[in-house]
Amino acid sequence: MISDSSPSHAANKLQLGLFATNLERGGTASTMKGTLALTWDDEVRIARAADQMGLELLVPVARWRGFGGVTDYAGSCYDTFCWAAGLAAATESIRLMTTCHVPTIHPLVAAKQLTTIDHISHGRIGLNVVGGWFRPELEMFGHAMLEHDRRYDLAEEWTKILTQLWTSTEPFSYHGDFFSVNDAVSNPKPVQAPRPPIMNAGGSPRGQRFAAEYADMVFLALSDLSAEDLDGARAKVENYKGLARREFGRDIQAWTHMNIVCAETTEEAQQLEREMLSGGDVEAITNMLKIMGVESSVLGTQAWEGLIERFIAGWGGAIVTGDPAYVAQRLRSISEAGFDGCLLIFPQWDEGLKLLGDNVLPLLEDAGLRTPFAAAVRN
Repeated sequence: MISDSSPSHAANKLQLGLFATNLERGGTASTMKGTLALTWDDEVRIARAADQMGLELLVPVARWRGFGGVTDYAGSCYDTFCWAAGLAAATESIRLMTTCHVPTIHPLVAAKQLTTIDHISHGRIGLNVVGGWFRPELEMFGHAMLEHDRRYDLAEEWTKILTQLWTSTEPFSYHGDFFSVNDAVSNPKPVQAPRPPIMNAGGSPRGQRFAAEYADMVFLALSDLSAEDLDGARAKVENYKGLARREFGRDIQAWTHMNIVCAETTEEAQQLEREMLSGGDVEAITNMLKIMGVESSVLGTQAWEGLIERFIAGWGGAIVTGDPAYVAQRLRSISEAGFDGCLLIFPQWDEGLKLLGDNVLPLLEDAGLRTPFAAAVRN
């Protein structure tokens, strides 16, 4: 279990974070004007804005190569460990997650890096564990693409070694199918005891068991926020949390993400969505979905086009387009479905964050989902 004093276990019924800000264009696969430029000044500005309004998480995307197309979507990005370390020194309260594709970094190295960032941040680091699914990327490292369940077997060995490095006071050895360590030790230990929190997005039966046993936050995707979608999500959240309690005696949080296209009026938001989608890098997204094994012929034309649009907006999450009141209502609906938190992607980050802080958060406070935040004063 992670410390109750950590930001990821804050008092807010609905916790909020930002997703994919370490990518050029900030997660939006579009040539529209106003997407995020990948400069360090932009990263610090966005992170401090989120920090000052009391958001709980910043979660990056770990990429080593892009998906082609006119934008080479996700091909230009900051390393998630260095990114978190830099932002740890630039923020006061928000939790900084790293994202790690576990075949690419040895757990001995990851343990030391994450502990270092935990000390820099005074106990605000977290880890998003990913098994690795992008074959061309893994081949850059000389790794073979494992069968689906075996990827979780590898992630389990990796996580066991990592957590033992964080908690063991004596050297230990471990010899598995994927990793071997001899008389391994890592000091100092993390600030957070017994360890920093872990996030995972396991959706398959094997993935769910891994996340229920080792993760503190599990990530579930939503598509359209219809009543049917939310009812299905509610059942998934209940089953996931029930699995963790029943099989492993653990309490976990459930998170999802949304693509927020918000403006002062509905008409302005709809126009912004049209600009985003008309500039969408369909080639890059099609390449990504093919790598994921998604076929248009299986889904059908309407479902395929909707999926393309959601990935243009940002990693397949539901698109929420409207004024601040509508956005707040949609966020309330996912809380009612049992989610503890939601990561947000905006096509235009500065404008989106201003509307979030000035207009959406007060409505969530009025609804009892969040409490006013007293921002830390930087020296």
